[in-house]
Amino acid sequence: MIDGVYIVIIAGGRGERFWPLSTSINPKPFLKLIDGKSLIELTYLRAKRLVSEERILFVVGEEHLKALLDSISGINMDSLILEPEGRDTAPCIAYSALLLEEKKGDSVMVVFPADHYIEGEETFQKAIEKAVEFAEKGDYLVTFGITPQRPETGYGYIKVGESLEEGEIPVYRVETFVEKPSYEKAKEYLDSGQYYWNSGIFVWRTKVILSELERYLPDLLLGVKECVRLYKEGDREKFIWKYKNLKKISIDYGVMEKSNKVLMVRGDFLWDDVGTWSSLFRLMAQGEKANVTIGDPFILDVEGSLIFSQGVKLGVVGLKDVIVVATEKGVLVCSQKYAQAVRDIARHFSSK
Repeated sequence: MIDGVYIVIIAGGRGERFWPLSTSINPKPFLKLIDGKSLIELTYLRAKRLVSEERILFVVGEEHLKALLDSISGINMDSLILEPEGRDTAPCIAYSALLLEEKKGDSVMVVFPADHYIEGEETFQKAIEKAVEFAEKGDYLVTFGITPQRPETGYGYIKVGESLEEGEIPVYRVETFVEKPSYEKAKEYLDSGQYYWNSGIFVWRTKVILSELERYLPDLLLGVKECVRLYKEGDREKFIWKYKNLKKISIDYGVMEKSNKVLMVRGDFLWDDVGTWSSLFRLMAQGEKANVTIGDPFILDVEGSLIFSQGVKLGVVGLKDVIVVATEKGVLVCSQKYAQAVRDIARHFSSK
């Protein structure tokens, strides 16, 4: 257990690339995708190995409360921070940091996205401990970089600069953040050895992140402070209106890419943000002819594919390197290499 630390699990987004299974009411973090467990449940179990239950907080949209309670039983309602509407990670982090500091004073805050998959728990814990050590002793915003295993175009990257600590768990100053690259650029990054996948996991003191929010997103922070005031005064209507009109911006773009206080701890654990059906295919045990089947589909002469059926009869014959997902809400058929484009399909049907 790590003393004096609070873990904030943030569950946002719509998981559009998991269409047709993911919906606005039951998005990706709440889908039971791996070993019969949802990603948010796996994240919660991981957090419980690091801190006591009363030090775990959840930030979820009000419309996702039922999905959360269905995923994790026995949650203390005092641990919930409910957003009237998701406005990306900067407002949500500002909101939770303000509430945490108000209740507990300047505290070390560890931010876990609810939709990540991690293996190597001992290595992961050591990396968290190292990040906490730096966050406690300095005015740092600490993130984690994952050594890239392939030229991945679906992740952001971190380029490291000066080394602050070598050894088992190296720590670097961050030189720059890079948006999702082309395949050619991703291959350059992989070959250079200077770039890491941006994990989106953070460690900082509440005082430090609020100071950096005030520096780089002052209007947003003022807006969130006003939301906190309205909520405490019981003016729910104005609170909802104000929150829904906060600037929609990520903490990466709004703060991390601008701040000179950012450090990166190298994470040598297996990490995946499970962003697409193809990422799920990589994580799950492959059966005969390198296929992953979920549900009860019938397949014949299929190779290197993910075949998922839920509530419908599904037969797939003579295909290779494809994703086929059939549910009562819709049917998806695509090549593995086009898994990122599933978002476009989800947006097409949501606009109808």
